[in-house]
Amino acid sequence: MGEAIRFTVLGAVRAVRGGDTLTTGSPQQQALLAALLLRSGRAVPAHELIAAVWGDEAPDSALSSLRTYAWRLRGIVEEDRSCPKVLVSLRDGYQLLVGPGAVDALYAEELAADAARARAAGQEEECGRLLTESLALWQGEPLAGVPGPFAEQQRSRLTALRLALQEERFAHDVRQGRFALVIPDLIGFTQEHPLQERPYGFLMRALYVTGRQADALAVFGRARRTLADELGIDPGPELSALHRQILANDPLLMGRVDGAPEPGTGLTAPPAPEASAAHDAGPAAPHAPEPPAPTRPAQLPADISDFTGRAGQVQALYRALTAPSRPSLTIVSVTGMGGIGKSTLALQVAHQAKPDFPGGQLYADLRGNGLEPADPGAVLGSFLTALGIPGQGLPASTEDRALLFRTALDGRRVLVVLDNARDPAQIRPLLPGSADCGVIITSRAMLAGLSTTLQSDLDVFDTREAIALLRAIVGAERIGAEPEAAAELVALCGHLPLAVRIVAARLAARPRWRVATMTGRLADERLRIGELRAGDLGVAAAFELGYHQLPRPQARVFRLLAPVARQGIGTAAAAAALGLDEYDAEELLESLVDAAMLEAPLPGRYRYHDLVRSFALQLVVVERPGSEPAESEEAAAALGRLLDHLLDGACSAFQAMVPGDPVGAILGGRPESGPHFATLAEARAWVAAEFDCAVNAAALAAQSPANAGPRILRTAGDLLVALSPFGRDIPYRQLAAAARKVADTAAAHGDDQAEARARFVCGNAAVQYTQLAEAELHTRLATEACQRAGDEVILQQILNDRGLIAQWQRRFSDAVDFYDRATELARELGHRSGELITVLNAAQARLRSGRPAEAAQACEGVLERLRTVRDPHGTSYAWYVHGMALHELGRRADAVASYTACLDICASARLRGRETQARFRLSDSLRDLGRYDEALAQAEQALGLSEELGSQRERGHCLLALARALAQTGASGTALARARQAHDVFMGLGLPDADQAELLVRSLGGLVGAVEG
Repeated sequence: MGEAIRFTVLGAVRAVRGGDTLTTGSPQQQALLAALLLRSGRAVPAHELIAAVWGDEAPDSALSSLRTYAWRLRGIVEEDRSCPKVLVSLRDGYQLLVGPGAVDALYAEELAADAARARAAGQEEECGRLLTESLALWQGEPLAGVPGPFAEQQRSRLTALRLALQEERFAHDVRQGRFALVIPDLIGFTQEHPLQERPYGFLMRALYVTGRQADALAVFGRARRTLADELGIDPGPELSALHRQILANDPLLMGRVDGAPEPGTGLTAPPAPEASAAHDAGPAAPHAPEPPAPTRPAQLPADISDFTGRAGQVQALYRALTAPSRPSLTIVSVTGMGGIGKSTLALQVAHQAKPDFPGGQLYADLRGNGLEPADPGAVLGSFLTALGIPGQGLPASTEDRALLFRTALDGRRVLVVLDNARDPAQIRPLLPGSADCGVIITSRAMLAGLSTTLQSDLDVFDTREAIALLRAIVGAERIGAEPEAAAELVALCGHLPLAVRIVAARLAARPRWRVATMTGRLADERLRIGELRAGDLGVAAAFELGYHQLPRPQARVFRLLAPVARQGIGTAAAAAALGLDEYDAEELLESLVDAAMLEAPLPGRYRYHDLVRSFALQLVVVERPGSEPAESEEAAAALGRLLDHLLDGACSAFQAMVPGDPVGAILGGRPESGPHFATLAEARAWVAAEFDCAVNAAALAAQSPANAGPRILRTAGDLLVALSPFGRDIPYRQLAAAARKVADTAAAHGDDQAEARARFVCGNAAVQYTQLAEAELHTRLATEACQRAGDEVILQQILNDRGLIAQWQRRFSDAVDFYDRATELARELGHRSGELITVLNAAQARLRSGRPAEAAQACEGVLERLRTVRDPHGTSYAWYVHGMALHELGRRADAVASYTACLDICASARLRGRETQARFRLSDSLRDLGRYDEALAQAEQALGLSEELGSQRERGHCLLALARALAQTGASGTALARARQAHDVFMGLGLPDADQAELLVRSLGGLVGAVEG
C-alpha cells in the first residue's frame, strides 16, 4: 500500500498502484473522483461536487450518495481509511491531495507548458519530445462513460487540448523540415478535422517543398470549399498568402525552416494587385452585410469612488493596453478566486484607458462563474447592435457574427471588457481582429491556450490595503478609533476584498455600531458554504453575517426569491411570489440592494450574484412553535403565486398574439388580472422580459413532490402552452426543455391534463426544429394523454402538428386524415381560424398527393370566407397554398399572381417565414415562364431570409429553387454546388426531400461533366 497511486482520465477513469489497476466504482463515483482530480488539489465544497456529478437533476439523496462515494474512494486511495491523508474532508467538502504528476491530464498540461518554454528557448528537439510524450498520454475519449456536467465540460476541454497539441506537433515537424514524414498524418488530420484552418497550411507547405505543387494547390481548393460550405467564409489571410506564394513559386518557401514563420502564425507574402486580391477573396460571406456608419458605444459600468490598493497591477495593465507600438491585438487578463476584486480592478483600468480608445468601449458579463454561462452568439448580437448594426440584419450563427464583429471593429480603437469569462472557447469569438483594439478579460480560471499580452493573477489584500478599504467606506474617524479591532476584522474576512466590502457596508449603514461589535459577530462563525472559501479563509462569513443582520421581512424575501430568481426577476413577479403589493415588494427589494445582498442591473429588475444565490439556497430555517410555516411549504406557496401571476400575463399576451383562439379560454389564467397590452409589440416585450423567470418557474414546478397536488403542475403546463405562440421571439428549445420536465413529472404523477399540454409544447418545438422522430414521439404521447383527459382543444392543435409531420414524411394519406380530424374538432369547438388553417394544411397534403384541383378549390373557399375578416396569417397562407395548387395545374401566370398577393400581405404584416416560402415557390413559377433573372432574384432573397431566420428546412427548399434558377442561366457549376448543399440539409434533417435534391444533383452533375468534357 506504500506505493504511489496514479490516476488516468485521458480515456477510462482508472487508478493504478504498482502496476495493478484498481476499481474506481460506479459512473457517478468516477464523476466524483474526476471532479476532485481535475481541480489540482483544491478543496471542493459539497454543493459544487453535487453540481459536478448531477447538475440541475440532483436527487434528494445526492449529499448522502456523495458521502458514500467518498467513503468508497478512501478504500482505494488510503492506507488507513479511518485516518485519511489523501482524500481529506474540509468543512462540508473534500480535497484530494495528489500531485499533478499523478494525474495524466494535469501531467499532460505540464508537458505542454514545458514544450512551449522549450520552443521559446530555441530547444526544438526538447520541444518535440515533450509534445510527443504529452500526446502519448491519451488512451481514448477523456473521461469515457463518466456522467455529469463537469465531466462533459472537461471532455470538451481535454479534447480541445489534444487537438492543440497535435497542431503544435505538426508545427514542430514543419519547423524541423520533416516534410515527407508529416504529410500522411496531416492528410488524416485535415480529413478528420476539416474546419481547422492552420493544419491545411502545414500540409500545403510540406507538399510544395516535396515537389507536389499541384497537390498543395488542391489542398487549398478543398479548404476553401469546405470553409465556404460549412461556415460561409473564405480562408484566412495567412492561408491565402501561402496559396499565392505557392502559385508564384516563391523561393522563400524552399529556404531554411528554422526560425521561419509558420502557416497560420505570421507567414506573409508580397501584396497582390488589387484586382487579383479581390478575385482570390471569393464571394462575400452570405451573413456579412455591409456595416452602417459606426456608432460609439460607451458600455462600461460606473467606476467606484472607493477603489483601494492594486496600484502596481493597475499601472502594469494600463501600460500594456496603451503601449504605442502594438503589432497584434493587446489582451490583458485578470485572474483569481471569487471575491478577489477582478471586476473592480478591470473597470478601474478600463476607465483610465478610455481616452486611448476613442472608438468607444464594449462590456459584457459572460457569467462564467455560474452553471449557465453567456452564449457568445448572444453577446456578439448585443455588441453588434451597440455598434449600430440593426438587430434584424444580424447573422444567425456565432461564426458569422464573429466575422461581422471583426469587420465592424477593423480600423477602430475600441476597448472590449469581457467580465467573468469561463474559458478560452467562450472568449475567442468575442475577440476583435484589429491590433488597434484592446481587450480586458476577467476569469477565475487560468486561461491556458489564450495568447495574452499580460496576465495579472490577483492575491488577497494585505492588512494595510484591507484597512484602507474599510476606512474609505466606513470613515477614517471610526476606523482610527479602533485600530486593533479593525485589524482583527479584516483578518476574520481573510483579507478578501469582497468580504471586507460587505462588512464595511454593514458598518456604514449602522453608525452607532462599534467596529468591535462587528468583529465579535463575525468571529461567531456558523457552517459555511464551501464555494465561498479561499483555502482556510472564508468569505461566506460575510454573507452569513449580512443575512443575519437583515430584519425578518428582508430575510424572508432573500430566502424565498432565491429559487425563482435564477436569472433575475421583475418587481411585479417578485411581488406576486411574496404575496405583497408592488410598492411594498419594491421597498424590500431596494433595501436588499442597499445591503449588497441583491443587485439591480436595470430599473425594476433584480438578481442575485451567483455566489449569494447559492448561499441563499442553502439556508435552513428551523421551524419553531408559533413561527413562520415550514420553509418548504412557504417556498411552494411562493412558487404557486408566481406561476399564477406569470400565467395571467402569458394568457393576456396569448390573446394579443392569437385573438379568438379557444386555447386561451381553457388555460387556467385570468388575463383580466394580468397586464394589458395595447399592441402585439408590448405583448412580445413582456414575454421576452419574463421568459427566463417563467421557464425556471415551470422547471421548479416539475420538481414539486407528489403530495403538492395537481394545481401547481397544471399551472406550469398551461404557462408553457400560453408562451408557445411566441416561438420566433423566445429560445423555444429552453421552453421545450422545461416542458419535458413537466411532462415527465406529470406522467409519473398520473396527471393526464398536465402531461398532455406539456407534451404538446415538446412536440410543437420538435416540429419547429424539424426533429421528426422526437416530434412523432411527443405528439403521439400527447394525443394519448389528451384522449384520457378529454382535452379536445389541445388535441385539435396536436392533430394539426401530426398532420405536418406526416406531410413532411410524404405520408400524405395519413396527413390528410390527421388534418381532417383536426378540422372536424375545430368546427365542433367553434375555432374558425383553427379550422381554416387545418383546411389549408389538408389542401397542401392533397396537392402533394396529386390532387391539385381539390387543393385549389379548398383555398378559394377559405379566401372567400376571409374576404371580410382581417386575418393576415390565414389570408397569406391561403394565397400561398393557392399558388402552389395553380402551379401544379400548369397555370403558372395565375400562380405568380397568387404568390404576389401573399407577398403583399407578408410585407405589411412582417410575416417573414411565410415570405420565405412564397419567394422560393414564386421563383419556380417564374422559371417555368422563362423569366429567369426574376426567378434567380426571388430565390436569392428567399435564401437570405431563411438563413436570417435559422430555418434549415426552408433553407433546403430555397437552395433547390436557387439551383434550378442558376441552371437555367447557364451557371451549372454553381447550381450543382447549391443542389449539393440542399441535399446535405435535407439529409441532416432526415427529410425525404433529400431524394428530390439527389435527382437534381445527378442531373446537374451530368450537365457539368458534359460541359467540362
